[in-house]
Amino acid sequence: MSCHVIDTGAGLVMIDTGYPFMGDQILESMREVGLDPADLRILLHSHGHYDHIGNTMRFKALTGARTYISRIDNEICNGTVDLSWATELGYPRLAPFDCDVLFDDGAVVELGNTRIECRLAPGYTQGTLAVFIHTFHKGRPVTCAMHGGVGVNSMTRRFLSWYGLSTDCREAFREGLHRLAGEQVDLVLGNHHDQNDTEGKLARVRAGESCFDTGEWRRFLAEREAILDAMLQEEARQERGND
Repeated sequence: MSCHVIDTGAGLVMIDTGYPFMGDQILESMREVGLDPADLRILLHSHGHYDHIGNTMRFKALTGARTYISRIDNEICNGTVDLSWATELGYPRLAPFDCDVLFDDGAVVELGNTRIECRLAPGYTQGTLAVFIHTFHKGRPVTCAMHGGVGVNSMTRRFLSWYGLSTDCREAFREGLHRLAGEQVDLVLGNHHDQNDTEGKLARVRAGESCFDTGEWRRFLAEREAILDAMLQEEARQERGND
């Protein structure tokens, strides 16, 4: 998973809080780049899976930051539905909690010089959010975006059957990819580090190069649709083989 921290000039926003075992590392990494965890004001979650909410209550207790998630995925946090992926990842379930602020589609969070638009992008979970972060870089406005859940592991027939879920999530995911592709984005953030060449972008920044690419968002979403199609085709092939 990835954990992003945004310095808004009026406090910090953290997007996703990581596995519980990563808590100390996340806090120390913030300090190493000059960010004080005490300045955290908002803990915003892309979805309710274990590896994205694992330090939420710890960081809230430490900093007093308010917690945000979609209204739908809050039911994962508070244990109403058991879809946290803790079991699949081999960890005990977290103690249930409710977030302070529950989002519906199109909700906006503003702090300092940053405006974050939150769009429902169901599929990976029913309440997955895509976030569009409108901020400034060297004085000019830029938009960064992250799709909160593009893995297909929770859309396989086996997973959906196990939890009694509908396969409708697949077409909802596809529709969301198409709808979100119309947004203008300068920089793509990954919900997991391998989704957006995080290491490569860091290397370019350290070399004094730009990592902005206005075409990457559409390419990224198209790649994720191709991965969905490949999964569906493989399932269809396996079903034909079982006939």
